[in-house]
Amino acid sequence: MKKFYLQNSWDGGQADSSLRGIKGSFTEGVGVDIRSTPGLLKVSQALVKESAAIVTDFCKWGLVATDGNAYFFGDTGKVYKRTSAGVWTNPYTDANGAILGCGEWNGYIYWATSAKLGRQSVANAASEANWASANASWQNLTAATYHPMVVQGLYLLIGNDTKIATVDDIDTFTANGTPDVTLADLPTEYTITSMATFGIDILIGTRVTTSYSSALVGRWDLASPAYSALDDIPEVGVNCFIPTDNFMFIQAGNQGRIYYYDGSTISKTRKLAGDYANKTMTIYPGSYASFRGVACFGLSNLSGNPCLEGIYTISQYDSNYPLSIVLEYVPSPNHLTAMEIGAIVSIGNSLIVCWKDSTIPAGITYGADNISWTAKYGSAYIKTLSIGGERRKKKTYQEYDVAYKSKPTGTNISLSYYPNFNSSDTAITLDTETDYNKMFSKTHFEAGTVQFKLAFTASSNDAPEVEEFYTQWDEQEIL
Repeated sequence: MKKFYLQNSWDGGQADSSLRGIKGSFTEGVGVDIRSTPGLLKVSQALVKESAAIVTDFCKWGLVATDGNAYFFGDTGKVYKRTSAGVWTNPYTDANGAILGCGEWNGYIYWATSAKLGRQSVANAASEANWASANASWQNLTAATYHPMVVQGLYLLIGNDTKIATVDDIDTFTANGTPDVTLADLPTEYTITSMATFGIDILIGTRVTTSYSSALVGRWDLASPAYSALDDIPEVGVNCFIPTDNFMFIQAGNQGRIYYYDGSTISKTRKLAGDYANKTMTIYPGSYASFRGVACFGLSNLSGNPCLEGIYTISQYDSNYPLSIVLEYVPSPNHLTAMEIGAIVSIGNSLIVCWKDSTIPAGITYGADNISWTAKYGSAYIKTLSIGGERRKKKTYQEYDVAYKSKPTGTNISLSYYPNFNSSDTAITLDTETDYNKMFSKTHFEAGTVQFKLAFTASSNDAPEVEEFYTQWDEQEIL
């Protein structure tokens, strides 16, 4: 009996596993654009290193300032300035050590080390080649490993261990709450790891230790002496808030779980597919940006590389399409393992991505990329879901068609298959029928189930655009 599989929708993004996913999903997708043109699978723009040899530590925090420059803050205390022309310098190094949060407020750029709040005026940040006027110890903070910052209303708010510190619009620093309101401390075992605005309120995420599965999400209106809500998530810490498309998502724990928050309740919504057996990942609190209306977040390895690492996007074309996740951008080292993604900053049509590459034997390297509008990513591919029909029957796979909208000169589409959940693939030679805008093959092989890989060869800023993939097989007697 002849049976077939047809995939002509790609907007489901990454599936939950090789066996299950929403309509239009695939097991893996790397460097692919599934949203810009509904119905087409396209190749994403490349990320290209912009920082040259200037960035020499891992920048987990960054901001775009009102002077038109962007500033990035490293884990050895270095501060980097990026001009609107893409020129990088290192005007300052804070001797207090790793920088754990940053923000701009009321004419100043602020940054926090473990126990100090530093600042530099925006005017001097732009004009001084070396920040001689910077004050690295403007205020004292409670020693902590996180000091995230947000601006809301008349305040810069700073995570201050179990407290929230503020700087108001007349430069008054308050170590806990505001000049008018003292905010109740969190329980002593918690520390604030991440912050986000939520309407006129703010949200805080917390953790206890890297091995204790309890985290709090708090909501504060800046006027009350206590949080209006403190909700528990049974995970090892809140890592990052991801606001997008009128949703607030929370990435918590080290097993890839993403939660949805509606202002009053927290519910599981997705899990980033991967192998989490004694392996861990994270998303750093500053590794988020909204780029051209799409939420981007950087997935980093902690141990064992449970997921492919890079810059994922979570969005939908509009309300008629699924909310999907895909690994859309790959940092310039082109490594999907042993990578950490730090600060992500969106500046108009620029997307700045800071990274740390621990690939062996290259050793640890650092850098900052920008999106290229003149080059496509050179190693894009997708792997389909497992296609098996009736698993109890013998099968001969025998026909494959890849229909494309365009395949510019110098570009190509290649096809391979992974039989029976094999970890290595076998190439299928495709012929091209230009009269029908398709590539095809009638290679025969037997398998109980199979995944197919479509890989794309780009040429400068050209790459194929795929409409659909079709395969046909013959199912025989029951085994």
